[in-house]
Amino acid sequence: MNHWIRPLIVAAALALLAGCAATGESTTEEQQTTQDATAQPSITAQPGQEAYSYGYGQAPVGAYETYDAAGGAAAGAGGRPGQAVAVGAVPADRVVYFSFDSAEILPESRTIIEANARRLMKSSRTVTQLEGHTDERGSREYNIALGERRANAVRQAMIAMGVTPQQIRVVSYGEERPAATGQDEQSYALNRRVEIVY
Repeated sequence: MNHWIRPLIVAAALALLAGCAATGESTTEEQQTTQDATAQPSITAQPGQEAYSYGYGQAPVGAYETYDAAGGAAAGAGGRPGQAVAVGAVPADRVVYFSFDSAEILPESRTIIEANARRLMKSSRTVTQLEGHTDERGSREYNIALGERRANAVRQAMIAMGVTPQQIRVVSYGEERPAATGQDEQSYALNRRVEIVY
């Protein structure tokens, strides 16, 4: 009689799993796998560096959904007049802009990077996230990589100024979160940026 018990237990377990799959419920193992997959995006960092790159449509949803394209309230909130800035966006003194298809830091951006590096050096417990962005030109994959190169360029400049690498995280959103929605050079220039987020 004992040789029938084991197959019955296996059959009951399979029936339970099949029932969970049919009802949309997930088992503990499936929940853990799902949590692991969503808890940490794919890491593309160099040794000793945290970097997160999100695929198209995979970027976390945040306060960057709505933009003031007229620049009205944004100009008073630290943005440049006429600049399209996200609601609750990073102030202009924490945005580093780049030339087309480039990750080279422009001379006018050095003061922004230096000011933020000094802020980080004053408080070793403060951690910043450098969010790389691009305009919409180029493939999604290319733009994710370009956004990451831009954020890493700012990271390397900050480290050279004395910031510890553990205080800096790098994320690339590519073209996912535009600051301006137009398809003209002015809009593209606003989207080619790294935001320094605290």
